[in-house]
Amino acid sequence: MKNAPSPESLFKTLKAENEPWLGEVFIPLPAFERLKEGHSTILYGETGSGKTAMRLALKREKQENVFTALWLPEPILENPAEGTALAQQAMKQATRACLEGLILEGSLPERLGEPSSHIASALQWFLKNYLPFDPAFYIQSQTDNLSAAETQWYLKLLEQPFPAVVTEQASLRDQIRLLLMILRAAKYEQLWLTIDGLERWTPRQTGEQVEALLDAVLSTLVFFDLPNVAFKFFLPASLKSILHKTSGVERHRAEEVPLTWSAEDLKAMLEKRITYALSSSKKVTLEALCESGEFLKWLGEYGGASPRAWLEFTAPLVAEYQRQGKRLSAAQTREFIRQHPAPLRLDRERREIWLGRKCVPVGSAPEFRVLEYLALRPGKIGSLEELYYYAYKELETVPDKGEPAWTSKDTWRAAMDTLLWRVRQKIEPNPKEPIYLITHHGKGLELLHAEA
Repeated sequence: MKNAPSPESLFKTLKAENEPWLGEVFIPLPAFERLKEGHSTILYGETGSGKTAMRLALKREKQENVFTALWLPEPILENPAEGTALAQQAMKQATRACLEGLILEGSLPERLGEPSSHIASALQWFLKNYLPFDPAFYIQSQTDNLSAAETQWYLKLLEQPFPAVVTEQASLRDQIRLLLMILRAAKYEQLWLTIDGLERWTPRQTGEQVEALLDAVLSTLVFFDLPNVAFKFFLPASLKSILHKTSGVERHRAEEVPLTWSAEDLKAMLEKRITYALSSSKKVTLEALCESGEFLKWLGEYGGASPRAWLEFTAPLVAEYQRQGKRLSAAQTREFIRQHPAPLRLDRERREIWLGRKCVPVGSAPEFRVLEYLALRPGKIGSLEELYYYAYKELETVPDKGEPAWTSKDTWRAAMDTLLWRVRQKIEPNPKEPIYLITHHGKGLELLHAEA
């Protein structure tokens, strides 16, 4: 195995676009097999579930006569349009994505050679009307993607005095049909429009804006509802309910496929990456690294069905195996898990406690607030007084004796001890040996392993 990537990139730096070796460790899930079929598909998946990896694998495994174009819809932030105007802007984005994909990856100079005048004229029209810059400047700026011969082919085509083939009466749908004529002339029998990158929308858009943008995207796909055209929509699971509110999804039928991972799939994914990380010519199993039964049970509980979480939790195990140079025993595996617990995260908006991908039920507001106080002050030891007044009285500071809010410690100490006991029962794997909520005798409590 040559040029194996580092364990850091295999298990922690997880961005499919930057993983040229991804094909070596890819796991073809059942959802992928359905994605490879010729009809339109909407693939739903959580962040980190492998949607982009699926898209890249689809591109690698496509047939020679299928052209795959990538559209990363851009949120329309300035002068937001509505209705038809918004759909037209989305339509232009999609068409430009198809055109740029053809230029950079479609091998048109090789496939078209000396095209007929109407095909050359049509391509010239698209170059002049859909590229973001002057077409000659755009072509000349693509030296990393086009050879010198390909560059000259495009520049020569742009200089030709071809008659206009697109009239003022041509609709957006007519333009797509013309683009498909160019594809057929280049011996492409199918066009797959892949749509990805919608995670970028949610932090900057409100629910109504996202719904309008999704409706525009789906309306755009109606224009592509032509023979030998299919779209492959890679959608964050968080947007599924919004998508179903749009009218576009009703106007364009597509198979909806959830991207889910079984424990067997996740284990297979880990072992492929472990084998690759260790540059082994033979499969390396998880059992070869540690007491796999206990480790897998822990991964299932705190990693859920998230491949990203399983990979992040396994990264230090691979590093420890490489450091020791031998398999971890059962006792060492248990100690490793204790030393590398799942990170604790508080969702303050929903008032939820998460340990990795495991949501811990909150019984009362004070239980959440005692963790919230410490999480907001990483590295700080909070006194019992500070925790009591924040958890029960919702005060940021301890009142002075004599103030109305002040009460004697004797009146609340038992309640506070019970509260801390309940919290530990919920978050600690072994409440008798806490690893998250740590008592510093005579000083107070500290919260460890919490995400910022």
